[in-house]
Amino acid sequence: MSEDPERLRQQADIQFMMQRLKGFARVVDLDEATTRRIIRQVVADMPTRSIEAWMVEARSRMIKASI
Repeated sequence: MSEDPERLRQQADIQFMMQRLKGFARVVDLDEATTRRIIRQVVADMPTRSIEAWMVEARSRMIKASI
């Protein structure tokens, strides 16, 4: 049985965001697991938003997590 296309797209978006936010995560001193958790939560909390909106929200949450 093949995976749900929406789930596959979501996984691809999360991976894309991980790559884009890797440097930012290093600057705010977050590890990969924390960064991935934040990104997944952003996508889950805001399912209809654009990747750009997710990126803004993820950066904000990453900053809060680093404090």
